[in-house]
Amino acid sequence: MTTLPAQPDLDWLKKTAKQRLKALRAGNPDAKLHEAQLALARDYGFASWRALKAHVDKVSIDGQIIAATVNGKASELERLLAEHPAKIAITGGQWSMPLLHLAAQGGHLDCVNLLLRLGFDVNRRDKFDKAYALHWAASGGHLDVVKRLIAVGGDVDGEGDDHEMNVIGWATSFQRINRDVADYLLAHGARPTIFAAIALDRADLLRSLVAKDRRVLGQQMSRFENRRMPLHFAVCKNRPEMVDLLLELGADPHAKDDRGRTPLNHASAKTDRRIADYLVKAGAHPTEQSENRFDSAVPILNVKNVPAAIAYYVDKLGFHKEWDWGTPPTFGCVFRDSVRIFLCEGAQGASGTWISIFINDVDALHDDYKKSGAIIRQAPTNFPWGLREMNVEDLDGHRLRLGSEATGAADGTALEESSG
Repeated sequence: MTTLPAQPDLDWLKKTAKQRLKALRAGNPDAKLHEAQLALARDYGFASWRALKAHVDKVSIDGQIIAATVNGKASELERLLAEHPAKIAITGGQWSMPLLHLAAQGGHLDCVNLLLRLGFDVNRRDKFDKAYALHWAASGGHLDVVKRLIAVGGDVDGEGDDHEMNVIGWATSFQRINRDVADYLLAHGARPTIFAAIALDRADLLRSLVAKDRRVLGQQMSRFENRRMPLHFAVCKNRPEMVDLLLELGADPHAKDDRGRTPLNHASAKTDRRIADYLVKAGAHPTEQSENRFDSAVPILNVKNVPAAIAYYVDKLGFHKEWDWGTPPTFGCVFRDSVRIFLCEGAQGASGTWISIFINDVDALHDDYKKSGAIIRQAPTNFPWGLREMNVEDLDGHRLRLGSEATGAADGTALEESSG
């Protein structure tokens, strides 16, 4: 068994794994990177690449710096960055965030001050949410950090984050409503949004925004929030006065979010009963309310390598990467339109999972997939159950049955169900 150095370097290990892959492919052209990573991990006495990576994260300089930041140990962080000044640029944590973001998220003012003294850009955006450290401080309700970041030039609006909420939305529109942070942001020039006005129960702000531009009544949230509109949001936040006011101002009680749900669909047994009354009086049908609606179902596919699986779904099948989890990722999500698929490495799910997906034109998709190089197990075929289906396989043997309306009588061909 090979012994790791006292302070192992993950980048070096990644390069070594790629070299091992070249050696493996000399004897097996189909060898995959995850196989090389596993072999390397076992050389060092670890059961998996994930276990090796976790150990390296813990004992490496990068790991020590991330841990000091996340745990608010400013003196230790100062010592480490003095010894390794270039490391101020590293990222870490579950969302691979810059150090200032990690410190702001945890509310560690001493660490924030240290990083700012060392010249950290207060308006640097993170990778996944396109957010500033100020967004994360606002979301966590860390008013002292919010004040400090604004004092050194933090963008009080923060427009351009992937949630399309601005900083004030992060302070108010997620699970927590941080009124003190929102008040401070507004007092220092932040532009109010209709969603923040609803969350804060501010009728004055809501009336003012609608008076300036009635189109805000139909404004949509980001895809992460299912493109809900203000009336949907008011129901979700359980704001009866806001629901009543929005309807008075002309909000549409029949409007649907990208999951096809009306505002009343979002009302549950825990929702203030006045909300349903207001919506029904405005024309919503009482049957739209459900005490416990099922929201969505997302299949979880077990895969050998999450980055490789994501790449296949994106490059070959036309999906988009929504997010991944871990470094290297061991869980991820891809989506195409309203269809989402979770990909899990080494745990949840089983081999050979089948998913049926209904689309508009399977023949057009077949043309696209032939060009992209997708693994097509069965070309579009008319089946007796009234669908024309194409059968596609992913890298891990999972099948997608993609179907649209049949174009004629059944072809007399059986569904391709063989494995391998």
